[in-house]
Amino acid sequence: MNKIGFRIYRFKEGPSIGLTVNEGDWTKKVVDIRDILKLYNSEDESKFAMFMSFSENGAYITIARSISGRGGDNTAAWIYIPNNIEVTGTEIIQIIDIVKEELSASKSNVERLTQIFSKDYRTTESAAYMPSSVEKIFAKRNVGFYPLKDIIGEKRYQPIYSNYNVILINDMDGMEIVDKNITDLSSEKMVETLVFCPPVKQDLPNGVSVHFKTSGYPQFNKPVRVYKSKHIDLVFKRSGFEDIPYMDSVEENDQICGVPTFNWKISISKDLFKVRAAHNREIDLFNEARICINGTELGWNHIIQLSEREAANATVSISANGYETYERIINLLKVRIPISVELHRAERAQTWKIEMSNGEYAEMTLKSKYLPQRYSESPLKGYSIGDRNGHLEYTNFGVFKQRAIGFCMAIAACLIVCLCVALYDWYDSHTFNWQFGWPPLKTEKISSTTDYSSTNDNLKDATEANQSFEENSVTAADSKAPTIDDAIAYLDNKDGVWQRDSLIKYPELDGLFEELNSYEFSKIINRDPKLRNSKNFKKIYDAIRLNIGKPFSGSFCGDDDFSYSITVSKYEKKLKKPVDQPKAPDNGGVASDAAKKAQESANNTSTNQNTNKEQKNKRGGV
Repeated sequence: MNKIGFRIYRFKEGPSIGLTVNEGDWTKKVVDIRDILKLYNSEDESKFAMFMSFSENGAYITIARSISGRGGDNTAAWIYIPNNIEVTGTEIIQIIDIVKEELSASKSNVERLTQIFSKDYRTTESAAYMPSSVEKIFAKRNVGFYPLKDIIGEKRYQPIYSNYNVILINDMDGMEIVDKNITDLSSEKMVETLVFCPPVKQDLPNGVSVHFKTSGYPQFNKPVRVYKSKHIDLVFKRSGFEDIPYMDSVEENDQICGVPTFNWKISISKDLFKVRAAHNREIDLFNEARICINGTELGWNHIIQLSEREAANATVSISANGYETYERIINLLKVRIPISVELHRAERAQTWKIEMSNGEYAEMTLKSKYLPQRYSESPLKGYSIGDRNGHLEYTNFGVFKQRAIGFCMAIAACLIVCLCVALYDWYDSHTFNWQFGWPPLKTEKISSTTDYSSTNDNLKDATEANQSFEENSVTAADSKAPTIDDAIAYLDNKDGVWQRDSLIKYPELDGLFEELNSYEFSKIINRDPKLRNSKNFKKIYDAIRLNIGKPFSGSFCGDDDFSYSITVSKYEKKLKKPVDQPKAPDNGGVASDAAKKAQESANNTSTNQNTNKEQKNKRGGV
């Protein structure tokens, strides 16, 4: 705030707070002063005691006098002066004189006091005081060595005051200080302290900070209070660069720290690099590498300094024996530290002795950047180092090793192919249905049943039927066998009628008529994987799934139906309506006997056709 605070604190039969002007957090420091009044001869109620104390944000001047009652009863006026306002010692003395008058009066003039402390003062940059000690250690200053306006005016704060709880101001008209153990600071030189402000942020480049050149190098980022004319040692820091020292002198209040001319330099040492082999990063070449920056070699104890401009376009050269020289122009201001460099092997030549076909030895020179580093390693596949270094001897071990690896890989590939074929055959011969319960996926093998007759009569009928089939199907043998697409096309014919004689022409539909006629729903459902692309079959399939719990008996066509055909819509309708109870046969079972004979004849025909198919397959026919 930019005003002086004021509070009257009375202690008589207990503490009480009187008038308060410009209340704030500062009032938390207003406390009972009876222990301090014990330092005075407080019998004379017409005299005043005056002392000072400090917080980080300002100074407290306390004016107190004794009042009748028990020992220690008093009325005290607290004047709070913030450290961010400009007020002279003369103005403070005028305020103190008015406060003393009001405390001496039988009744204080509230309006007068309120008006005095309503004045606004000019604010300045503030710097924290060192607060008074909490220990009960006291000091005094006698008015005389320095005038009162200096003691409570511009020089009221002295850094030495932070060692004491309060500073007693001994004025000739005030109460007499009777305690002899109080430290006398009257002869201590009073110094003027000024507020010293850090540089303006706009004047500093990005990444630059200011620090005091003291223990720990604390950062200078807020105003501080220092002695007038004192030289302040500072350091300007920037990450990756050498510190720039700077000295400033404080001559006036709110002085802003100056900014020097920056000539940043970066220190480069060999430790800032990591050098490894490109073909094997586990090989560390740091110790044998020669590193040069702008032509200057970096030694173990040799550090070079580069200006900001030089570091931005530095020529880095790194070389090692047996490796190609690495040379680049690098901006050392932006690279990550440490700098990792990989050296590629340089081309070199080696001479070896190798046995020729006639048993003699010849010298062979190999030139490559991929030659082994050690002379004891063979550079050629299939050759090893002999008893003497430099001699290469042929060995079959490498060849056999490569062949063994290739043979194992071929066997593994064949096993994988066989496994895939077996899995595909198993998948193609099974159906899969999700269900509630365990296991959730039910698998069933697709079965293909064929009716064989063991009687001579049936064999004879089958032979005759086979001969008749071969005679009537010469043209069919020359044409292409029916496919699954042909079977689905027949199921989806526009009439929606399936003839038994037509169904048996397709291998995938053989026996479907009997299964539909006899309500063999489980077999019909197993046909779904192959016939699911048929729209009419899907209708039958869906109707069966929805009505599979109904008890169907007998046959769909009936005993007196010799058409041997199934209409899809009628079959679907049959499944959806309630099931009728079977009726007793009429006319003594004559019609029933006729239907049974017709059914047996149809079954025999189907058996004969299946037999013909099997025999023809054995002969390689269609």
